[in-house]
Amino acid sequence: MTHRTSILVDDVTKHYRIYPTPLDRFRDALGLRSSFKDFEALSNVSFRVGSGEFWGILGRNGSGKSTLLKVVAGQLQATKGSVTCNGRAALLQLGLGFDPELTGLENIKHSRLLQNLTSDYHEVVDFVTSFSELGDFINYPVKTYSSGMYSRLAFATAIAGDPDILIADEVLAVGDMNFSQKCLAKMREFKELGKTVVLVTHDITAVKNFCDQAIWLNEGKLIASGPATLVAEDFRNFMLYGVTSSLATEPSARASDDQVLTPLSEPSSPQEAESSWVIPNSNRRTVTTGRIDISRYRFVDLVRQAAVADLQPSEPIGLEIDFSFLDATEIASFGVTLHDRSGNIAVHLNSEFFGGHSIAGAAGRAMRAKFLFDVPPLANGDYSISLGCSDISGNLLEKYDYDSTIGIYHQKSPATDRQGGYVIIPDARFEIS
Repeated sequence: MTHRTSILVDDVTKHYRIYPTPLDRFRDALGLRSSFKDFEALSNVSFRVGSGEFWGILGRNGSGKSTLLKVVAGQLQATKGSVTCNGRAALLQLGLGFDPELTGLENIKHSRLLQNLTSDYHEVVDFVTSFSELGDFINYPVKTYSSGMYSRLAFATAIAGDPDILIADEVLAVGDMNFSQKCLAKMREFKELGKTVVLVTHDITAVKNFCDQAIWLNEGKLIASGPATLVAEDFRNFMLYGVTSSLATEPSARASDDQVLTPLSEPSSPQEAESSWVIPNSNRRTVTTGRIDISRYRFVDLVRQAAVADLQPSEPIGLEIDFSFLDATEIASFGVTLHDRSGNIAVHLNSEFFGGHSIAGAAGRAMRAKFLFDVPPLANGDYSISLGCSDISGNLLEKYDYDSTIGIYHQKSPATDRQGGYVIIPDARFEIS
């Protein structure tokens, strides 16, 4: 479905002047000669956010996230480029416009003043008081608040007045779990109403779990943009391993419970054709030792002995992984994980679970590993595939994260169409006695 554009960021660049002394700043303000260093906080950043979408903006401290938000919210003027927002945007930053000497109620009015929204003060104060759950503390000076109480007041004040675009900057890192869940539920409610939510954070899990799309900023530059799970994993790999991915698009392949290792044989039927295999994307490889090469993999219907692009629950499936030894080594186990669209682990298979044995190989030896299993009754949808292998010490030899996707689809029935959750119960009884 095509959404109208909610936020359009077009080639935005933001420069600051950094002065060595206050005198240089003063001289520059007067138009006199002064010393300064030009700092580029944002460099040619472009992306489009559709209405009703939940976006994440990732990046470590100093990457330009907060600067970008202030430009989008109209609090800063871009040096170059433009930002267009279709609707009223509310920027949620901890303590935006809050005076520690004023009470919570007084700060609600103060914050609305800064946003030119004073006319609705009496309409929103009841909502803020109720949603923030501050009780009598709403009448206490903000300087007496804990960080969690501060966060409650800031979030409730930002969403009051029903903005079209909610931009939240690192607001879920404080406060108790229950209130964080309440905030996230409110963000989902906004999305369901066709509103736009942008969550700025360096919390990879939050982006995986709650965002549809994401961008990753580093040193003011847009490094990656795309599905939230993939962007979040790229950011994680960069932070852990220094690996940078271009998010290049590769063709995607649309457990008796044991692992079998067999010599690699030549294709013997049309189902063995190259087109049925998924070639791992080098940009998704997060661990390598140079001793093992996973060259391809595919799912096979064990009844029809044919490669499949989608899975149906309860059908017997084989996951075949072709690999070779680049150096003499020993593989102790293979592992495969299916993640849902939020990045949560839906299924994890490891050959050690099912009596798989280690195997040593000389350089140049080609093998095939097979997981044989019945597809679990997971909910309809696409699941990303991660796979890899480890040595006898438990150290990864080769690993690909979120390399491709496989769809799981139930046969349509009144039961499967109406159920929710992580798994579908295809057949059940209900009794009253």
